[in-house]
Amino acid sequence: MLKPHFEYIFIDESGDLGKYGSVYFTIVALSTHLPNELSRVFKRLRERKFKKKLSQLSEIKAYNSNEEIRKWVLARLSLCDCSISAVVISKSKVREDLFGQNNKLYNYLCGILFEHISLNTDIVDITIDRKHGNRMLREDFNQYIERKILERKPDLEVRIRHMESFASNELQAVDFVAWAVNRKFTHGDSSYYDIIKLKIRNQGKEEIWKE
Repeated sequence: MLKPHFEYIFIDESGDLGKYGSVYFTIVALSTHLPNELSRVFKRLRERKFKKKLSQLSEIKAYNSNEEIRKWVLARLSLCDCSISAVVISKSKVREDLFGQNNKLYNYLCGILFEHISLNTDIVDITIDRKHGNRMLREDFNQYIERKILERKPDLEVRIRHMESFASNELQAVDFVAWAVNRKFTHGDSSYYDIIKLKIRNQGKEEIWKE
């Protein structure tokens, strides 16, 4: 009997869904069947490349890293066997009433994100940065995403877990990607985005709700 094929998907975002704050909100999925490749990037980052700088940090985030670390991480991720899908919204295009329904809006955007992700697998294993302390909100997310996925491929087995990002090298990897994509749209700086752009499945079509 053949072993089932797994696709591992890691999800994180950059920006916020509040009425004020960031100009853009970006959500990114990093997909791979070799998650250890992603993890090794951060193990090497800590143990060899930047050991002295990062030895005291429990979590490595793109926003508080320097240019050298950001570009090093993105360059290594660009060599991994993975693909990236991204959804970007300008909050100026969001209907006023949706700002009071952040959880529903987040779920909806994740549903759009999954439209860009290949599901040519037997089991999809999704890890998302744990943003909700409320169990009911997590279950609402899980049910919504599972329903959207099974609409496309009813025989697919879906597994979803919510983790603290400090406990997952892979989530820290997708944090760097989300930051790079969001920076392109927010600041017009594509220098980081360009490093990983060949991995982006929907490159050039990330932004939705454009005028």
